[in-house]
Amino acid sequence: MLLVANAFIADNFARTFDRLLADIAQKAGTAAEFWRPLRDPSPPKDKSFSHLILSGSDASIVDDYPWEKPLGSLLEEFIGLGRPVLGICYGHQFIVKTLCGKNHIRHAAKPEFGYRRIKFSTNPLFVGIQKPLISMVSHFDEVHSLGDGFRVLASTPDCEVQAFQYSDRPVWGMQFHPEYGPGSVEEIFTYVAGIYPDCQKRFHQEMKTEADLDQNGKIFLNFLKS
Repeated sequence: MLLVANAFIADNFARTFDRLLADIAQKAGTAAEFWRPLRDPSPPKDKSFSHLILSGSDASIVDDYPWEKPLGSLLEEFIGLGRPVLGICYGHQFIVKTLCGKNHIRHAAKPEFGYRRIKFSTNPLFVGIQKPLISMVSHFDEVHSLGDGFRVLASTPDCEVQAFQYSDRPVWGMQFHPEYGPGSVEEIFTYVAGIYPDCQKRFHQEMKTEADLDQNGKIFLNFLKS
């Protein structure tokens, strides 16, 4: 069973993410349970969860929140048990913050928004995916200067760590958002434009048609097979 830890603060973002992940789990033939540490500090107990996905968030990774403690404990438990973990955007950054500390996270010099070509290396997470992979990006923060325990898997010209794998374990982080596409992403970009007027100047449109995003779902299938 998949456990999804939803770190969004805004209720509308949290609902959208849960809906998208529920659809992904259904297509993969996997049961899923959802936990939002902001609302409930205790993760689900007495469950044989096989996989963990950490969501993005409208919170900044450079700030500290009370609900990070139970989330970090859950992450360390999954890693200790050797169970697969996938962090998306904030979740990607949170893995690094938990394992390496705040010296490896920062505000991005060049925040990214829009749809970008993701340059990636061979890895089980990307099996069956043809280049280029085009995916949605939306982030103000990033990870950096990862040590020898991490393998950088993907990048864009403005973000050197778009994906990583931790210590040859089934633990991955992705800065980009393979779960979002046209029809679900508008609320994110509307929010960003409201708090960051220069968003449109930094908006990337490397997607030619919506079909360019079709490969993104394979990432979740590969993860859930791990």
